[in-house]
Amino acid sequence: MARKKDWSFFWEDPWEEMERMQERLNRMMSSLWRGTATQFMHQFPVDIIDADDSIIVRADLPGIDKKNISIRATEDTVEIHAEQSEEKREEGENFFRQERRFGSFHRTIPLPEEVDADSAEAKLEDGVLEIRLPKKVKSEKKKKEIKLK
Repeated sequence: MARKKDWSFFWEDPWEEMERMQERLNRMMSSLWRGTATQFMHQFPVDIIDADDSIIVRADLPGIDKKNISIRATEDTVEIHAEQSEEKREEGENFFRQERRFGSFHRTIPLPEEVDADSAEAKLEDGVLEIRLPKKVKSEKKKKEIKLK
């Protein structure tokens, strides 16, 4: 006996298949975002200010000692690495409390203009890191008239 071919796929609703594909994509994307959400929680807020002669980068790093911060600059990026390790211990007559915080943070920030990384300066005040990067001096383009022979 010959087996009957299954032609039912011609009568399926094409929108059902689209919905199944969308659900699979949503599941895949949500798993991707879960990983990056954790990454974003370990970052710190940054302000980038375009001043007249320099680019100023301000980063909020409360509770981090300046010996645990390293900064690297190129002509178009700034990298900030920070590590936090803090331990608090309190004892009283009826209580004992000990808390620890550890973590490392890293951020590479693209700059809107080329800067002179060798002349950069940084300071940490009240938990706010400020990096001042002088802009590269733009030289005027020279024009030369070329004579036809």
